[in-house]
Amino acid sequence: MRLRTATRSAAALAVILLASCAGLGSRSGPTEPPSLPGAAGTLVPAELSAEEKERMALDALGRAMDSGDYESALGRLVELVELDPGNRSYPALRSALCLSLGRTDEARALLSAELAAYPDNVEALYALAELERFVGNAGAHRAAIEAIVARHPGDSDALTSLGDIHYDAKNYRKAEESYDAALAAEPGNAEALKGLARVKFRRDDAKGALALLDKAVAAAPDDAIAYLDRSRALYELGRYAECEADMDKAVELAPGSSWNYVERGRLYLDTGRLELAEADLSESIRLNPDYFLPYVYRASIRENSGDDEAALADYKAAARLYPDYWYSLESMGVLAYRLGDWKTSFASFDGAAGYTKAHPEYYVAAALSLYRGGDARAAKEYAGKKLPLIDRGKHQVHWLALRLVYDQGEMTAEAELAISAEKSLDIKAGALFYLGSYWIAKGRQELGLKYLRLSYDSERIGTIERRMAEADLARLAAGD
Repeated sequence: MRLRTATRSAAALAVILLASCAGLGSRSGPTEPPSLPGAAGTLVPAELSAEEKERMALDALGRAMDSGDYESALGRLVELVELDPGNRSYPALRSALCLSLGRTDEARALLSAELAAYPDNVEALYALAELERFVGNAGAHRAAIEAIVARHPGDSDALTSLGDIHYDAKNYRKAEESYDAALAAEPGNAEALKGLARVKFRRDDAKGALALLDKAVAAAPDDAIAYLDRSRALYELGRYAECEADMDKAVELAPGSSWNYVERGRLYLDTGRLELAEADLSESIRLNPDYFLPYVYRASIRENSGDDEAALADYKAAARLYPDYWYSLESMGVLAYRLGDWKTSFASFDGAAGYTKAHPEYYVAAALSLYRGGDARAAKEYAGKKLPLIDRGKHQVHWLALRLVYDQGEMTAEAELAISAEKSLDIKAGALFYLGSYWIAKGRQELGLKYLRLSYDSERIGTIERRMAEADLARLAAGD
């Protein structure tokens, strides 16, 4: 058996085990039982050899598995065990079929019994490893893989799986050692090549990753993931045409993979082909509506094209699917602010603040959303609760901006001095926006307009405050 996929269903595991069973022969198609002419020209079935009976049972097993009838497949496997009780591949396959039927305890018991009698049965060890991985028992999965490596130190696939375990644990040095050992045993192991390439990526070595992925593609030309991984290396090196060609190949090989469309959609987005990007992101959502990231990317496209309502719906979907992704909450808050949806704006900024303490501006933006929505009392109460959460020593300007909402009074000399002394243009632009928006809410439009213009003209395009300042300036220009 070969552990060469990152994820695998129980049913798929059974298919892989079937293909890997030692001594079972090819399963290219059903074998017709031979017949011999008998008396009077009639056909009389010949007595089948044990080998022929096993082959027929194996074909029947394969057909049952191909049709998803795992209960019948399990019955056929019993026949095979009776025909060849010494075949040590059958227990692993039987456990995989039990796992496919949801009979996890039975599957584990079968493997435990097999390994108690035959501790060196590598197929059973692999099956146990996959069972534990499938049920989410990371410790037991690792122990099973380590047992294979201990008994079979040159097993390239086991070493690759051990590398994957180390990589997931962020122990990249150990991962590299395992992948290197796997490649020493089998230089063309595509999974080990891809794993080592991931380590190179972690070390910002795109050229090194590309060299490995060239080998992976050569070793496994039908592996969509190899092309997708190589496309990332090509992207990092600025070779966009080759990157796109690899992404196209990945989509061709695995058209049902939603992630392939996400990756290609991002490339289209980065290269300004927004219609193509939106189409790929929409296809990704169709294939997997429960993954949040394509909604975020599509929302940004729709927002930039002026389809604000559709963009807001996408941001809400992303936040519903992954509520602690603060960037989508921030984007939703900014868009809702622009639309004058103060309730959504407040909830978004407050939510974003709950997931990252590095952005105290979210507290201020949330308080201002309440204020702009006409609830000065709620804004004051909210500001009073959040003020102690801001480190005044590190975020003096944000503390003062939130204190302004809390006091609901005139600007103090202290705040003016802090803003003028601030060296960060991003923070200064933000503070100017907060002042402007606050004085607009207080009915001091001339003063508010002054600060909003200063914020917008700061040329700090990436700040959320500048984007909101643009919205406020548009409202004022329209007489709202």
